[in-house]
Amino acid sequence: MRLAFNRFGERNASNVVILHGLLGSKRNWFGIGKALSDFGFNVWLVDLRNHGDSDWNDKHTYFDLAEDVKKFLEEHKIVSSSIIGHSMGGKSAMVLDKLHQGLVSKLVVVDIAPVTYPPNFENYLKVLSSLDLSSFKSRSEVDSKLFTNFKEISFRSFLMQNLKLNDKKSFYWRVNLKSLITNAVSISEFPLVIGASNTDTLFLYGDSSEYRVADHKNIIKENFPLSDFAPVAKAGHWVHVEQPKKFLEIVTKFLKTD
Repeated sequence: MRLAFNRFGERNASNVVILHGLLGSKRNWFGIGKALSDFGFNVWLVDLRNHGDSDWNDKHTYFDLAEDVKKFLEEHKIVSSSIIGHSMGGKSAMVLDKLHQGLVSKLVVVDIAPVTYPPNFENYLKVLSSLDLSSFKSRSEVDSKLFTNFKEISFRSFLMQNLKLNDKKSFYWRVNLKSLITNAVSISEFPLVIGASNTDTLFLYGDSSEYRVADHKNIIKENFPLSDFAPVAKAGHWVHVEQPKKFLEIVTKFLKTD
């Protein structure tokens, strides 16, 4: 499985790998990645399978995602790396850490808990999949159509980052919607992995997010006993977008603390 990536701060010694969330991509993290490289980190921004510029596959479980990342680390000889994972990327990172103890030096889980959530996102995927992109002549036409289902402009903008033009000037989605819809249940759950993590972990979350990480502190502590919690005020699920300065402050302090 080929995972596309961008890299910032190649000459820096401390590796940080960033894993995006569902329908996201490495491009969503360019600002944070560049800022972290300025703080002395060698930052790897990765597109997970079925997203961005990475390969597509019919399978999309957290075991698959975790093994993809493990192979990526091995391929690029990335050792003693910290991982930052948002939402789906956070679950992928948690599964990787629990399956391969000692592989991850520090873990930052952004606005997600190791629990099963209702697959509410499935509606987003089905809406995108239902559009006949050949009938649209401009991005604004697609945006107007999405407005029927999604009134919030910031969310539509996020979805439309996946809208691309091919060489024939036809629109296409650069996410594997078919696979994501098929695997919606797997994406919403957190698989059982026996044992507890021994990695220093930070659960960073928006205090107004619908994912309500703070409600799951007991199960988080059972699975990640060396964990701390960092709520961010005036932030929802996309903490790094809504409060980037606070996000960077919290993350850099955690990563630099021995």
